[in-house]
Amino acid sequence: MSHRKPYFVVSCARSGSTSLTKILDSATNGDCVLEPQPNLNRETRDMREGRLADPDGTLESSVVKRVLTAQRPDRVYGEKNVTYGPFLDRLHRRLDPRFVYIRRDGRDVVRSLMDWHERMFGTIYRECSDPGDLSPRALQSAGALPVHEDTSDYSRPRPLPGEAIALEWEDLSREEMCAYYWATANRIYRDQLARLPADAWVEIDYTRASADEIVEIGTFLGLEGLDRDAIAEMLDRRINSIGDRIGEDDRYPHWGQWDSGRRDRFWRIAGPMMLELGYAREGREWCPPHYGRWWKNHDGGLDWYEWMFEGREPVHRDLIAWATAPANRVESVVDFGCGLEVGYTDAFAEKRYVGIDISHRNVDWCRRNRKNPKHAHWCADFVEEPLPEKFDLVFSSGTIDNTYDIDACLRAMVRASKKWIHVTCYRGWFPELDEHRYSYAPQHDCFYNDLSPKRAARTLREAGCTDVRIDRVASGKDDIPFETRIIARVPHRS
Repeated sequence: MSHRKPYFVVSCARSGSTSLTKILDSATNGDCVLEPQPNLNRETRDMREGRLADPDGTLESSVVKRVLTAQRPDRVYGEKNVTYGPFLDRLHRRLDPRFVYIRRDGRDVVRSLMDWHERMFGTIYRECSDPGDLSPRALQSAGALPVHEDTSDYSRPRPLPGEAIALEWEDLSREEMCAYYWATANRIYRDQLARLPADAWVEIDYTRASADEIVEIGTFLGLEGLDRDAIAEMLDRRINSIGDRIGEDDRYPHWGQWDSGRRDRFWRIAGPMMLELGYAREGREWCPPHYGRWWKNHDGGLDWYEWMFEGREPVHRDLIAWATAPANRVESVVDFGCGLEVGYTDAFAEKRYVGIDISHRNVDWCRRNRKNPKHAHWCADFVEEPLPEKFDLVFSSGTIDNTYDIDACLRAMVRASKKWIHVTCYRGWFPELDEHRYSYAPQHDCFYNDLSPKRAARTLREAGCTDVRIDRVASGKDDIPFETRIIARVPHRS
C-alpha cells in the first residue's frame, strides 16, 4: 500500500535532520533510523566527482538491501542521512520511496557548523589553513581521528574543475567553506528533487518549523500517533544542538552580530541560494523577519521625540545650518527616518520637505499634525523601496545606526539624491573600524550599529559620489562626545 512506502529524511548537515528523525521515530506505526551504516560518505563525493563506477550496484548492496530487509507490512520504515544527495533519483526508481527534504537558513547552518567544529569535533574541512579556536574537546576529537579515516569530512563537497571558486579554495576561511557546503548541498538536493514526481517528496523549513507542519509530514508519510504537544516540546529542546549535546550555549556569533566583512564573505558564496530558497530578497538581504516591529508599535508621543531631538540638538543644528547655507543650494530635502519630524519641519518650512518612516503610527501623526502644503509624509522602507522623486538633499540623523544594512542605506540615499547626502550617527565615532559592526537586538527588532568611516567612504565612492567627507561632530554629551558625520556630493545624472 502507498502509505507503507519507505521514506528518507535528507538535508545538509546542521539543518535539523536529527531532530526531525527523532520526532518521526515517535510514531506508533513507524521507525526512523538515524544515519544507519553504510551511509555512502565516500560514495556521495565520488559520485559527484565522476569516480563512482557502478552507482546502482553501490546502492543495491548498501541502502537498498538495508531498506528491503528492514521493511515490515505493518510499519513504515524511514532513515536519515545527509549523504544521499546525488542518489535521490536512483533511490526513487528502485524503491519508490518518499523524501522529506529539510532546509534551513544558510547563515544559521554556517554558525552551527562553526560551533560544531570549534566546540565538538574540529574536523570540518580539515584542509582549511586556519584550524580555528578549538576547545579541548574538539582538539581531542580531531586528534583521535586521522584525516585519511575521516569519511564524514571527505563526504563534504569540494569545488569541481571549472568552478571559479576552485582557484581560491585553499585560501578560503572555514566560514566560506561552510557557506559553499550549504549552498552546494542544497543545489544537489534541489536538482535531484526536480526530477521526481511532485507527490514523491515534501520539504520543510527548519529555521522556523512548527509542530503542525511536522504532523502534516507524518500524514504524508503514513505515520500515526504523532502528538502535537510532544512535537512542540521536542522542537523547543533543540535536539542535537550544542546545548543538547554538551550543555553549553552557542558561542559562534549569530548572523545578526556579523560585521560587514563576514556578511560579504558569506553572501558572495551563498547569496544566490539564499535568494532561491527565500531566506532573503534583493535589497533586504540582512533584514530579520520582524525588523522594526518595536519602532512601528512604539507610541512614544511628541514629548519622547522632542526629548530625543534635544538630546542631540548640537548635531541637529549642525545639519540644519549646513542644509540651509546658500552655498549648498538645497531647495528640496527628504528625511530618512523622520519620526515625528521634530525640528525639521520648522527648519525647512520654505522648502520641499518629505519625511519617511517605517512606522505607520508616526506617519499618520505627521499627516494629522504637520500641515505645511510644501511638505509630505511617506511610510516606506527607504532602504529597499525606490522613491518617486529625487531631492537636492537626502539626510538621515541617527537612523543608519539602527538599519539592517548600512551600505544598502547609503546606496539608497545616493539613488534618491540630486546633489547631496548628509548622515549623522548617534552611536559615536569609530575611525579604527575597517568594517561596520552590527549588533541585532531582538527586544527592539533593530540593529545597533557602529559605522566604519573607511568602509562608508569606499561604498560612497563606488556609488559615484565625490567630495566625500566623513568626520566627527560634537554631540554635546559626556558619554558620547562625538558622532560620525557623512557629507557627500552626488553627481548629476540625466
